[in-house]
Amino acid sequence: MSAPPLVPELSVVVVVGTLRERMADCLASVLAQDKVADLEVVLVDLAPERGLPVHADHAAVRRLSLPADTSFAAARALAVAAARAPVVAFLEEHTRVLPGWAAALIDAHRGPWAAVGPEVHPDNPGVGLSDITYLLSYGLFSPPQRSREVPLIPGQNGSYKRDVLLGYGDRLTTLLGSDNVLLARLRRDGHRLYLEARAQIAHRNETSWGSIRRGYGPYHRMYGALRARELGWSAGRRFAYVALAPLIPLYYVAHFSAFLARHDRRALVVFARNLHVVVATQLLSALSQAVGLLLQGV
Repeated sequence: MSAPPLVPELSVVVVVGTLRERMADCLASVLAQDKVADLEVVLVDLAPERGLPVHADHAAVRRLSLPADTSFAAARALAVAAARAPVVAFLEEHTRVLPGWAAALIDAHRGPWAAVGPEVHPDNPGVGLSDITYLLSYGLFSPPQRSREVPLIPGQNGSYKRDVLLGYGDRLTTLLGSDNVLLARLRRDGHRLYLEARAQIAHRNETSWGSIRRGYGPYHRMYGALRARELGWSAGRRFAYVALAPLIPLYYVAHFSAFLARHDRRALVVFARNLHVVVATQLLSALSQAVGLLLQGV
């Protein structure tokens, strides 16, 4: 087994807790990349008492063991500080990268982009509600994509120039609480984002309403408050969001339906068949954000 590079070109950050079996495919896909000799994997382990995860003994993997009560955002921020490459790519442990992913990201980051995102494929199609949860989470980045400058890249699975992230200092942990807030802050600060169609991942999506509910509610309460605070929303804008929250699902349905009609008519059929899930999910999201704003103080 060859030694890891002294100065890797790409640091891949994966955070793992107790659900360790889901991570084996993720690490295997990264370690199978053609550019593996130029990579390091910063494996942030929040359950080190469970033993060494599968593939964690590879020479390219550096294991960073942290207490179980470390937040996801803090774990990622500590990984950025520990990374040695000029580019940091985050991956959820239930995501696989497809061949050529690493080389495409490294090549794209030679451009002026602060952040580069991949094209996202579904990894468990046809299982329960996975088809519609995939569209809701990553439909904007579903194939076919073309490489271009964009206002948004896929959350939780994007890549960033490390010095740009470190430039936020102590604020980085807060910003990493929501990738969408981080990306909005980057754009507000004059940075540019890019979608690289040659960099492709496969994402495993939620399959049941229970898993959607457990994830959407807490996240969007945090997201609503964080977005307003970090982007400097006025009291009037916060109040307007709370007042109009019940109408947001209607706007979402109209807007996203129009996108799917242009991008993928087969996906539009899936969207229409699961409209009850779409409306319920978006209502939960909007009301949770409104609660976050109210708890923060509109």
